[in-house]
Amino acid sequence: MKRLAFSLLCTVCSFVGAGATAFAQDKVEWRYFSYFPVNDNAVKLTRQFAEDVGTATNGRLKINVFAAGELPYKAPDVLRAVATNQVQMGDMAVGFASGDVPELNVLSLPFLCTSFDAFKKAIVGIGPVVDQVIGDRFKVDVAMNWTMPAQNFWFNRPITKSTEIKGLKVRTWNPEQVNMVQLLGGSPVSISSAEVIPALERKVIDGAITSALSANEWRAYEIINTGLMANFAMGHQVTMINKAELAKLPEDLRTILLRKVDEWEPKYMEMAAKGEGEARSNLSANGVKLVDPSGEDYAHVRATMLPMWNEWANKHGETGKKLLGLARAGCIGTN
Repeated sequence: MKRLAFSLLCTVCSFVGAGATAFAQDKVEWRYFSYFPVNDNAVKLTRQFAEDVGTATNGRLKINVFAAGELPYKAPDVLRAVATNQVQMGDMAVGFASGDVPELNVLSLPFLCTSFDAFKKAIVGIGPVVDQVIGDRFKVDVAMNWTMPAQNFWFNRPITKSTEIKGLKVRTWNPEQVNMVQLLGGSPVSISSAEVIPALERKVIDGAITSALSANEWRAYEIINTGLMANFAMGHQVTMINKAELAKLPEDLRTILLRKVDEWEPKYMEMAAKGEGEARSNLSANGVKLVDPSGEDYAHVRATMLPMWNEWANKHGETGKKLLGLARAGCIGTN
């Protein structure tokens, strides 16, 4: 009897040990890098997403979220960090990857996509192309597509329409904006972010380009007179997952993660839209006149930008042409 009891105990211990080992092997820990500052709403939302995934998987998939400064990566590094499995997930502004995938940055073309609703419609077609190009080239899956608030013009003088930009000095921060300001008859000026407010105050420049969110954070309402709310470029963001690590997940974990991705994607859009609305309200309350361009003004500017769009598409071959067509079909009819 004692021998049988000992034998049964050993058998039970073996099963328990094997079960514990299997459970330990089943637990997965990932790293997620966000290039946004630690207190940014995007990081706060991503931490909530990671917590929700952990709860839904009973702790079997733990996603540790790191913000800017917490890992040794800058914004342009995120694509390669995910591709080389230094982190398993990350978020990226498509514009920051223009050195690796310049043909995907179609939504940076000025006055092509000018609203959250237009972005949502256009991304239905654009998203799969972006996923395929990044997946084929870097073995990374695009899990979410969303946008930061749009770029707008901020002036230290009254402005009512785009034709009044002619002759003005406007701070720009990427090649598309330089080209746009030149096409509008203005003079693009390159200065650092820290110099923008002093330059506006001293009238070294007449205007600057940024989102309402950033203009509000900079307390630009102490200097600026007018916001020309053209929403001329949306900030396309993607959330990425290392393809091999996703495939290695147990099927049930992979299913839960992808379901959560689908649930949370709209929340990033809602966060951006809410932040944009609050920033606009505060700028207006502090005396900034927010001017919405007329339909005629948009039509005039788009006709001016069309050669620039076509040049970009031709430069980037079949993918560029396809994405421009998808963007025009999705955005312009909705803007």
